[in-house]
Amino acid sequence: MLGRVFRSKTQCSFIKRDIHTTNILLLNLPDAAKTFEKFNFKHFTHTIHEIDTLRNEVLGKTVVLNGWIDGSPRKISKSLVFAKFRDFNGDYTQIVTKSEEWSAILRTLKPEDSLSVTGSVSPKKVRKGEEEAWEISVDNFQILNNSNEKASQLESLKESPSQYPPEYRYLQLRLPQYQKALKMRAKAAKVARSVLDSLNFTEIETPLLFKSTPEGAKEFLVPTRKKGYFYALPQSPQQYKQLLMASGFKGYYQIAKCFRDEDLRADRQPEFTQIDMEMSFGRSEDIQKVVQTLVQHIWKDVRKLPLYKVDWSSGNLVELKEGENFPKLDYNTALKKFGIDKPDLRSTITIETLSEFFEGPLNSDEFGAVEGVVLKGALHEKKLPNQLFDTNEYKSRKPYIFKIKNEEDLNNWVNKLPLQLRGSSEELNQKLKLQIGDLVAIGDRSALIYENPTPLGRFRQLAIQHFPKKWRREVEGKSNDQVKDEDIFVATWVVDFPLFSPVEIDVDTTPGYPKYNYLKFESTHHPFTMAKLDDYEFLSNNPLKVRGDHYDLVINGVEVGGGSRRVHDAELQKYIFSEILQIPNYMTLFGHLIHALDSGCPPHAGLAIGFDRMCSMLLGSSNIRDVVAFPKTQTGSDPVVESPSQVPSQTLDIYGIKVPTAK
Repeated sequence: MLGRVFRSKTQCSFIKRDIHTTNILLLNLPDAAKTFEKFNFKHFTHTIHEIDTLRNEVLGKTVVLNGWIDGSPRKISKSLVFAKFRDFNGDYTQIVTKSEEWSAILRTLKPEDSLSVTGSVSPKKVRKGEEEAWEISVDNFQILNNSNEKASQLESLKESPSQYPPEYRYLQLRLPQYQKALKMRAKAAKVARSVLDSLNFTEIETPLLFKSTPEGAKEFLVPTRKKGYFYALPQSPQQYKQLLMASGFKGYYQIAKCFRDEDLRADRQPEFTQIDMEMSFGRSEDIQKVVQTLVQHIWKDVRKLPLYKVDWSSGNLVELKEGENFPKLDYNTALKKFGIDKPDLRSTITIETLSEFFEGPLNSDEFGAVEGVVLKGALHEKKLPNQLFDTNEYKSRKPYIFKIKNEEDLNNWVNKLPLQLRGSSEELNQKLKLQIGDLVAIGDRSALIYENPTPLGRFRQLAIQHFPKKWRREVEGKSNDQVKDEDIFVATWVVDFPLFSPVEIDVDTTPGYPKYNYLKFESTHHPFTMAKLDDYEFLSNNPLKVRGDHYDLVINGVEVGGGSRRVHDAELQKYIFSEILQIPNYMTLFGHLIHALDSGCPPHAGLAIGFDRMCSMLLGSSNIRDVVAFPKTQTGSDPVVESPSQVPSQTLDIYGIKVPTAK
């Protein structure tokens, strides 16, 4: 709260409560002359990069640079002081003072003091064999703003920026790697707009104040002064963009903010951004072509890199040509071979079905498919990660894992399973191509796979995470040293997902195994997804057999985007709401969409790309916080502005909200 106390006609003070303490601070109006100096400054004539480019043309000439002191100045003598200087592009040079007057001032400066420096561009003495360099011989500089002690204290963290206290994110963002990350994000957005504009898509903003409808994740609710009435922040613009298709637009796109009130992790934030698009009079293949064009342009323009596909005949990676369709991998194959619906196809690790070698299931009749995976030569590594064997790393149950150290292990490992072997251990080892020095894991899954990832799918994920190079596919026509691992991006469409999944129920069952109610269904993705026409008849008698006309774009084990062909027939959409999903008040929740579909809405399909996630991939990071300016923490808070915050009870009364007091 800010209050004003006038002491006299010539002096005034402000009383302010420090947000980090309970102290009341008495503040005087800053000195006018010193303040004016900070605002009347010289504008930069060049950037450091421009001087690098024009070096011979500007040597000996006077320039003005704006930026910050980077690190503490170094005193060489009474009249000679050096300092590292960084401009607003994150580029560095050295400034040097050769007069006692300016040297005395410069050596008192602290890291992150903001300056305007005037001086001449001079050749810098370098050691033999080093590149030519230059420095600024200072004629004058203005201190535009001094930094506080915290900036100096955080100077040591520049080598380990991830350890920055999150409440000082604005200081962390000054570091070149974060400047680069956010500028790369901006470039990716620019490329996306350029491509979609060229394909005749129209950028349209949709409202952020929506209504509460069941779409999967929990929503953020926004109260109104009309007591009992709430807005909901949109989980996606899904329904609005379908309304736009009914409004006659051929193609829509938006770089959209979305909100989900759910548990957080490295690749998830409560508010996130997606490149959202929809196409009328379009099929799944049409929107897939748009996305392929878009993604290839982004990778080419932002990272100067191609995308790759797997050549299943050779097992190698092949560069995807411009305009070439990305390969497709069906959901069931993905779960059976890789144990997850977003497999990392850079790795050669695959899962083998082994039910034919055993009598009965491992532990549960419902999960009767027995399978195995081998990590070839894993025991030759210096150390196996503990995470592979840690039960807490697995969603439900850990697979049985065996180290094949010698001949005895090779012959007897299978006897340690709670299963009766059908046939010989030699035949099983031959099927798995198991050898001494390998690590073998055995798990199980159901015939209809809704568990995602499966135990072996998670095991494979952990193996790839800790040994990213060991089982890497080769790039066809190139040696391993010609292509860096971090420059390989393998793309595929995952298709033929189940349109509906049985509802998982929380009951006491065999430990580690999920339990499903096969008579109650939920949408695997969202309730507006169309069924594959070949499976249409199953909608009336066996919804779990219906495949959705849905498609996920997966790159390097990350779901970059997902979309589907939509239900544009009002009667079919009502049937799905009422008879399959059993939503009793579907007209209250979705009547606006039903009426729009019933007014000549054309066929349409769409997709949304997780923009934060894609940008973190382009950066080479597994954490989307690196490409979000002010991310939330694991608890969903923003430590910079200290949100969320409590609201006074008198404010809540306006909205008819009461917060129960803690007991």
